[in-house]
Amino acid sequence: MENKMSDNKIQDQIKALIVEKVLVGVDPAEISNDSELVAELGLDSIQIIGLIGGLEEEFDIVLEDDDLDFELFSTINNLAKLVKGKL
Repeated sequence: MENKMSDNKIQDQIKALIVEKVLVGVDPAEISNDSELVAELGLDSIQIIGLIGGLEEEFDIVLEDDDLDFELFSTINNLAKLVKGKL
């Protein structure tokens, strides 16, 4: 089955997930696709673990140990690339 989900849709869903499950109360418009999740938004290791679970549930994917690279979890753009590759 060919993946037809656009990068923008994936990015928007990731932002919504972050606001819903990790940074509750933050306006998604305040999060850019290049925002550094740890350095700028202040996500800690527990929040990253929550985000991993949320991504797996939201997109019906499984993230393997090899996928859990700090660079892949640095920005929304990088996460979107990871998710798109798993769809």
